[in-house]
Amino acid sequence: MDALQLIAENKIKTAQAEGVFEDLEGKGRPVRLDDIHPAGDDHFMANHILKTNHFLPVWLEDRKKLQQEISSCTETLLKGMIVSEEKREAIRQLNRRISGYNLRVPVDSLRLMPVPVPEK
Repeated sequence: MDALQLIAENKIKTAQAEGVFEDLEGKGRPVRLDDIHPAGDDHFMANHILKTNHFLPVWLEDRKKLQQEISSCTETLLKGMIVSEEKREAIRQLNRRISGYNLRVPVDSLRLMPVPVPEK
């Protein structure tokens, strides 16, 4: 054990003996482990601030919007409706936004698949 660990252990034992830890806030409640973040301290702090203030990261907000648009396009295509050139261009624009989202998303498994553009 190095000197710093030994000093820390001694201070903790002294505080325990003096009863410093007896009336801590949250005593008897489980420790929340969801605050442990594998991405590192910088990302942890940023995500912690966003989470406690009920904000989502930009890429996650974008994901929600894109998923709604993908569902709408897919539903139209599944109904077998005739797709105009204007709608095909809208799907191409959506696919460009999906590509941009896929570049920003932190985990490959969260990438979105582009919507197939129907032929004329």
